[in-house]
Amino acid sequence: MLPVTTHHSRFQKFGRLLKTYLVVGIFLTLFPTIVDPQNKPLPDFAVTTDSITFSNDSPMEGEEVVIKVMVKNIGDVTPTMNETLEVWIYEGNPDEDALQMKVDDVIISLEPGKSKPVSADWRFRTGTHYVHAVVNPLEKGGKGGISELFIEEKSLRNNIASKPITVKKKTFPKATEEQIDAAIKKGLDWIKRQQGKHIRKCPQDGVENPPLLANCMICQASLVGLPVIKIPKEYWDLGEGPIPPTCLAVLTLLSGGAPVSDKAVQDGLTYILNADWNNFDVYDFSIVIPTLVATGDKERYFDRVQFAVDRLISRQLLIEKNANSDIDDGGWGYGTVADGAHLQYAIYALYTAKQWGIEVPQRVWDRAVGWVRRNQDEKSGGWYYNLVESLWAEGVYGSMTATGIMALKAAGVPLSDKQMQKGFEWLEKYYTITSNPGAFSWQYYFLLTLERAFDMPPRQDEFAGHNWYEEIANMLVAEQQPDGRWVDIEDYFPTTCFALLFLTRAVPQPTSPDLGIIEDSIRFSPPSPREGEPIRITATVINTGAELDDMVDVAFYDGNPQRRGKQIDSQRIIFSSSRSDATASITWKAKGAKRHKIYIHIDPADKVAELSEKNNIAVKEITIRPESAAPVSEELNQIKKIREGVYQIGRHPKYLILDVNKNEITIPGKIRKTEGIVEYLATGELGKTHESVLILDVEPIHLQVALLRLGMEFGSNLRYQGDPLPPKGDPAEIWVEWESSKSQTGRTGKRTLYRAEDLVYNVAKGAPMQHTNWIFTGARIIDNRIFTAQATKSIIAIYRDADAIFNNPLPGGTDDTTYRVNSVVVPPEGTEVKLIIKPVKKVG
Repeated sequence: MLPVTTHHSRFQKFGRLLKTYLVVGIFLTLFPTIVDPQNKPLPDFAVTTDSITFSNDSPMEGEEVVIKVMVKNIGDVTPTMNETLEVWIYEGNPDEDALQMKVDDVIISLEPGKSKPVSADWRFRTGTHYVHAVVNPLEKGGKGGISELFIEEKSLRNNIASKPITVKKKTFPKATEEQIDAAIKKGLDWIKRQQGKHIRKCPQDGVENPPLLANCMICQASLVGLPVIKIPKEYWDLGEGPIPPTCLAVLTLLSGGAPVSDKAVQDGLTYILNADWNNFDVYDFSIVIPTLVATGDKERYFDRVQFAVDRLISRQLLIEKNANSDIDDGGWGYGTVADGAHLQYAIYALYTAKQWGIEVPQRVWDRAVGWVRRNQDEKSGGWYYNLVESLWAEGVYGSMTATGIMALKAAGVPLSDKQMQKGFEWLEKYYTITSNPGAFSWQYYFLLTLERAFDMPPRQDEFAGHNWYEEIANMLVAEQQPDGRWVDIEDYFPTTCFALLFLTRAVPQPTSPDLGIIEDSIRFSPPSPREGEPIRITATVINTGAELDDMVDVAFYDGNPQRRGKQIDSQRIIFSSSRSDATASITWKAKGAKRHKIYIHIDPADKVAELSEKNNIAVKEITIRPESAAPVSEELNQIKKIREGVYQIGRHPKYLILDVNKNEITIPGKIRKTEGIVEYLATGELGKTHESVLILDVEPIHLQVALLRLGMEFGSNLRYQGDPLPPKGDPAEIWVEWESSKSQTGRTGKRTLYRAEDLVYNVAKGAPMQHTNWIFTGARIIDNRIFTAQATKSIIAIYRDADAIFNNPLPGGTDDTTYRVNSVVVPPEGTEVKLIIKPVKKVG
């Protein structure tokens, strides 16, 4: 083990106070600073009704409103630069499940007698709403807890204010079927016209730039106002890569009635099929599956869909395999942290594949349902993006709540499920079609997810007294642009696809019944019976396929019926067009004081022709006499002493070398990107590698431990990506070393060593990134157990990231378009490198 001296008391605390980290068996926690302000002058932050202003005092529902809150310090002193004053803004009373707005501003160093503003963008529902502002909140938002940013002040009585705003209802003419069809055709024509590569050409050097860039990535000439040029291609590329938009475009065209023989469809399919599927990510597989299913050509594309399903299943995060922690188990996401956006695409893809008869193992659905259930807010019934953080909302919101319901339905959970019912209650309470309730953006994504949730069987044509399809179709017809597209907050290609997929109700419907058992519904009463005691066994059977109007037998066995298991009893249940689930129940007198496996088999005589028979059997164990729990295995030590003062942390191939004598850390890795915009200098293998110069072969938790061993202290003050707050923590130099290619004579290439900044180019300044010390922010700890750098594999962020271990202190760190790869310096992709971290001040 590493020696620990009095010079490293912070490392000692680190080891004593932390809980076991499930992935690597290392300990981690935060080190809160406790300040005793007694007998000291204090600030006093105040807001009143007049402190709250609206950019539009009488908006229409769905219109953008900027809400500004002015905060005044009426106290004695100015908070220090290390103290961050937060302001939370709500639509509604925060004590009554209000919708919390995303506020990116914070206030620093508010002097006595002075005022400073924060603001939030919002889109209100119709009606009168009271906007509440909470200054210097004592508790965390979202999922609760005490805020680390709370500033001691004289009084909290003047920290809350509210102001009403009345929002006018927006009405739309009733659209006829002919008008809806015309809108679909017009939209499809617009989709076809976008086929190709979209660029803005620099007027000075002729470089082709993605349309999203404001300045040329080479010469920095302004691109603002220049026309977007479309270069004819067989794919769609609007500036963020061709695979997802091409799949989305082809899916939209097919769903809108375009034949597979259509040239635009054929060109898109050819490009998709010729792409490198081995490098597809979760989103790629999730969108290619429904696209190929939409062709209806099982003979040609079945094997490809099966391949994509297998890969998608392999990317499901499992605690025993690749998940960051138990809260991520069963989901999909970036790195090892699951999120609702990935889940929405993945679950929908698996659902569509199932309609082709492709088998999705029940364990996949069960683990996904587990993730969904954990991400629902127990009090309100809405769903979060995940249990860590969302870029789009502070709490639960519409598109994630619709995703939660859709996922449960896709997995066969009945409408009567309590958590699903809570979700419906949330959607009813915040029902709107003119925004994504709880978030500022992604209205059309919300509408599409809502359609998928309601159109998956059992289909729900009405909800809470609303003919939701008719209401939204009326709006979409009225708001379609003259050229055929739709525009949300931004002019974004997928928005039109989302609108068309909604209008065409593209969710594939099953052609046969599909009976299954909800494993969580299997119950034993009593749960721990004695031998000879009667036991009631119940299970819920659900039909997630086409309507079934018939009686079905359900058999119960003690043991596997295919291996001489003995039938206990059976019961007949009834399904009808108005009922998609039923409960079977029998009584069994327990025999044999041992562990029993109870098998439940739906339709054992195969009388019902189903979409799949693989989900007709479920099993659950019951112990007639209690047994001792198995011992929990301990994590193996992952710190190895190489020689005096030199240690290896981790195991090959993921490890680092800590040299206490030289006061430095060396990490192996390789070059990931050689061109293009980047947000990270380095990530782990499962991180956002498509936005990183380097991939490091190290576990982030091991790096954190090594940095603390060198006496470095982290600041952990950033809150989200692009945070304008200057990152806090100890500084370090970062260097990158590699061996240049061998010469033609076969001699080993020379050693090349660069400052990390030299591998990055500042687009705004037209020069390599300024040399700077990187700041050890140390990522974050969520709920005292999730080390976010380990979860996201974010290690060194160029574009500031609260979940990265090191962050860029330069002003460009707040803009995700400022930096690109310095192609003049960076060697070819795949080149092996060593990253060297040197604390600026040697400790010990």
